[in-house]
Amino acid sequence: MKFVTIAVAAALLVAATSNAQVSLGLRGGYVNARMDAKTSGSNSRTLQTSPLDKWQAGFYLNVPLVKNLYLQPGLSYIVKGAKLDNTPQFSDVKLPGVSAIKLRYLELPVNLVYKVPVSFGKIVAGAGPYVSYCLRGSYDLSVYDAGEEWQKSTQEVDFRQFPNVKTTQLSLQRWDAGINFLAGVELNCFVTLGVNYSLGLMDIDKAANSRIRQHYLGVNIGVLLDREDW
Repeated sequence: MKFVTIAVAAALLVAATSNAQVSLGLRGGYVNARMDAKTSGSNSRTLQTSPLDKWQAGFYLNVPLVKNLYLQPGLSYIVKGAKLDNTPQFSDVKLPGVSAIKLRYLELPVNLVYKVPVSFGKIVAGAGPYVSYCLRGSYDLSVYDAGEEWQKSTQEVDFRQFPNVKTTQLSLQRWDAGINFLAGVELNCFVTLGVNYSLGLMDIDKAANSRIRQHYLGVNIGVLLDREDW
């Protein structure tokens, strides 16, 4: 939980050093998570992945800097990952394969946000870096018979092992980092609606012959508990 303490302390420090009023918001919603996975070497191939539908929830602070410009640190719990097309290519034996990877993160984005006042509230757009720490990872290990899923179980990712996802050479690590982009509206009734796109820039696979980068599209709804223009 050291990461949580550092993240919260950083957000509070920014708020405490600001002379302007700081507001607090809560938000949560849908996440369409993806992984770009590729191996290299003599057996180089691109791992076939597809989107994983998950969710996120968290809070953020609005710290006014100059007119209409804000620093917006936050902390979210978010589930990332992907579905894997890892069906064994055999028709007469039962073999295991990973069908999905699910990674549960605490994520700290720090966005620079510009707000445009309009009649119904404010239009919001911004971007900034993020860092996230995986609290827990799991994957679905399916057994296939004649190319069809016959049985499925959930396995935990042991981040101390190498590799740590069975039937693959993947060795996932806990840390991730990248860039976050966001847009949305703050309504006069204090309800917020938004979208964000997160682009991972860090290779989360420690194996030398592979690379995995994460990205996701999020859609969220929230509420401002107070507002800096009250």
